Amino acid sequence: MAKFLVIIHAPGVTPEEFKESAPEILKNEHATYVHAYANLVEGTIVAVYEAGDADKVELEMERLGWPFDEIAKIQYESSLEDLAETV
Repeated sequence: MAKFLVIIHAPGVTPEEFKESAPEILKNEHATYVHAYANLVEGTIVAVYEAGDADKVELEMERLGWPFDEIAKIQYESSLEDLAETV
């Protein structure tokens, strides 16, 4: 399965609203939630999903009712440890 970044701009979203979405997120009907990073003050959310293709991630965002700005396939990832090993 490929990993995808989902970029969402949702000003005003609170941690409580994010938690309220948890039961629906956990259903993983079209794509599997992996992780999210958020700046709730500015309303920027970056979520990582696994799926067979970007269309599945888009279906999942539509099912959740989350308007997204972009879905991008992750072509490369590296941890700090991975990066340190290259030096």
